[in-house]
Amino acid sequence: MSVLCSEARRGRALQEKGYIMLLGATMMLFIVVPAAGLAIDAGMMYLVQSVLSAASDGAALAGARALSRGSDDASQRTNAENTANAYLHANFPTGYMWSSNLSVTSVAATDAQNLRSVTTSASVDLPLIFLRFFRVDTTTVTTSSKATRRDANIMIIMDRSGSLATPVDSCTPLKAAAINFVDKFAEGRDNMGLITFATSSRVDSPMSTTFKNSVESTLRLVTCTGATSSAQALWQGYQQLVALNQAGALNVIVFFTDGWPTAVTESFPVNTTYCTSSSAKLGVLTFGSSPQGLYQKDANAQPLPANDDVNVLSGSSVSGCRFVTKGVTYVTSDVKWAPTTDYFGNSLTATGYKSVTTSGSGLSISNATNIQNFSTNAADHAGLRVRRGDPDPTQGNKSLLNVVIFTIGLGSVDDVLLKRIANDPTLTPNPVAAGKQGRYEYAGNATALNDAFTRVASEVLRLAQ
Repeated sequence: MSVLCSEARRGRALQEKGYIMLLGATMMLFIVVPAAGLAIDAGMMYLVQSVLSAASDGAALAGARALSRGSDDASQRTNAENTANAYLHANFPTGYMWSSNLSVTSVAATDAQNLRSVTTSASVDLPLIFLRFFRVDTTTVTTSSKATRRDANIMIIMDRSGSLATPVDSCTPLKAAAINFVDKFAEGRDNMGLITFATSSRVDSPMSTTFKNSVESTLRLVTCTGATSSAQALWQGYQQLVALNQAGALNVIVFFTDGWPTAVTESFPVNTTYCTSSSAKLGVLTFGSSPQGLYQKDANAQPLPANDDVNVLSGSSVSGCRFVTKGVTYVTSDVKWAPTTDYFGNSLTATGYKSVTTSGSGLSISNATNIQNFSTNAADHAGLRVRRGDPDPTQGNKSLLNVVIFTIGLGSVDDVLLKRIANDPTLTPNPVAAGKQGRYEYAGNATALNDAFTRVASEVLRLAQ
């Protein structure tokens, strides 16, 4: 009896062992192997999705940047779409993880006023390995990326003072660098204008969407002579943007100089001992490459002659003044002082960046250092007012917020001033920080100018996206 029971128990044990082996094999076949296969196939899909997505993101951004190429909207869109497609093909390796049938579509569109976009969609077939056991041979991986670009309104404010001409010619490479900068933006959508300044400043090319021929041809005519009237030029640049009145666009001032401000535009009170008329004289007080004197406020001659804004004040309003009849050096005795606010509303003292000496009801003009200091303060205050979006009295107190200023300095410049004007983030603390942060680029010599302008262009295009 005991033998029979033992045999029965042994049979049941073998039977149970068989069941366990069968169950284990079944689990391996239907659970473990598919789970492992799914993990491997899912990992492959994740890798392909990541690479394809990164390529799509880059393609859309490259397409948005290419919206600047072409003379009209249609050609710009075509260039953008072709660039995006080419970028994706270049950055997604052919046959990556045994994928096939790569399909790419890019579409450039106008989403809203001042806003365009490029959308890149891509798909690829990916073969599966383990899931083939369940008759799933391939899967399609898809992605879509969109990059937007705001239209940009750019006012170039370019120094053309005499120091750019001597002792080394920096004027010629400056013009070439500025022309290269202009070419990076889109006609028909972007607006661009040009102000050049020396003893005075002038709007050479008003803001326009058809700017390349006008701005570039004007740049080629520029001659470099005279002093440096920075404050006047900065505020005139802001006036151009305010007049355009496109708050939805990216509004930018690109300010280039190779020296310190040396001029300020004001209505100067005169000594009646030396001037027969007691009325204030509106002009540009300066020192530097020209003798210290009082010159015409505006430079309006076309094209740009060598001495277009180094004209001493003349006419009945200044008849009898010795700086007219005997020479500009007499201005220091003919003029009483410099008012503390210039013609454009920029303060010569408010920011306190440079110390100045007073005289009477204003500031002393008896020495060049004081003129340079209060001219510097005026430029500093002009930059602050632009970034704050101060109202412009000449345009019904209209204003424009969020203007971004980029500054470029060549050679011996006041780096701190240019960082203050741009609200450059590397200047900490910045006593005049306000509004949007821009950027200051320094060019150590004329050959570095093109790189400096290119870096600014890249930053503007980055902000536009």
